[in-house]
Amino acid sequence: MRALIIGIGQCGTKIADIFSLVDFEAIAINTSKSDLEYLKHIPHERRILIGESIVGGKGVNGNPVLGRDAMRRDLNVVMMEIDSIVGYEDVDIFFLTFGFGGGTGAGGTPVLAKALKSEYPDSLVVAIGALPLREEGIRPTINAAITIDKLSKIADSIIAIDNNKLKESAYDISKAYEKINYTIVERIASLLSLVDVPGEQTLDASDLKFVLKAFGSFATIGYAKEEPSRVKNLSRLILKSFENEGLYLDASIESALYALVAVHGPPYVLRADEIFDALSYLTNKIKGRQIFRGFYPDPREKEIEVVTLLSGIYESKSIEDIVITAKKYAQSFIEAKKEAKTKKTELLSGLPDFDDIYAGGVK
Repeated sequence: MRALIIGIGQCGTKIADIFSLVDFEAIAINTSKSDLEYLKHIPHERRILIGESIVGGKGVNGNPVLGRDAMRRDLNVVMMEIDSIVGYEDVDIFFLTFGFGGGTGAGGTPVLAKALKSEYPDSLVVAIGALPLREEGIRPTINAAITIDKLSKIADSIIAIDNNKLKESAYDISKAYEKINYTIVERIASLLSLVDVPGEQTLDASDLKFVLKAFGSFATIGYAKEEPSRVKNLSRLILKSFENEGLYLDASIESALYALVAVHGPPYVLRADEIFDALSYLTNKIKGRQIFRGFYPDPREKEIEVVTLLSGIYESKSIEDIVITAKKYAQSFIEAKKEAKTKKTELLSGLPDFDDIYAGGVK
């Protein structure tokens, strides 16, 4: 299976840079020249500066309108670079990594997603976006809500990462962000590494594409890993990957249309009864009653790894909180602007022009 990672904006390019570290094909797109130079692993020829004629390589300061305009203005350059990388070999999935609350990512990602859907109709376009912290304020929240709306009409799935998980970490802020970015990459890489790999039951590319082709709804990737000696019941470990500590989005199993489960580990631990107990429970819980599965016994493995995917999610407290808050504050801001404009008009109405006061001036 071939995946191309495209990072957009500061947050997105950092995530794409980690993907490049683990040998994924990756491109970085940004309006900030210094942010592009900061990257460590994506080759320089695959770093694209957009909107230089608009912001001079200094970024858009969280303004998605400028981010959108920058992507539109240089879309031909971006698509030419993507076309040159794609070549004659099909891409199964384009993963677009970005931050929902920023400017370049929030504004530019929907523009690029639409172009990719048009140019590569047989490929999936999956957005991987980091939701803003509640403490970041109202502007990132409004950016996120509007971007959610736009991408839900274009992308096949939106994998949302809730950055509020940072507050559960004891790391300093830099390491906390870094940990989430590495976790995103680890989960996607682990899942893709098991696609089309021989096993007792194999997940193939068509399975993954079916699960991710979910009508612009949300998806989330769960994960659990443990030493065999610490696992009393494999069923419990599988279910753990679907719970709050295993997911990076506040969403319940019941809200998903589809699920995917991949279990990888030493053969003696992969007990059929325990695996199927978990799968039976999950099948009865998810809304769509469809679960794809892959089992990979490997005597070389020292740990048990469970990678799960929920898709077709339309109910998520993380998303609902952002959208409801954004609606509330956006409406109050629009009303405040109207009120200010009305007061200005009322205040200044009735004033004469200079000619009325200074009649008979120089002619």
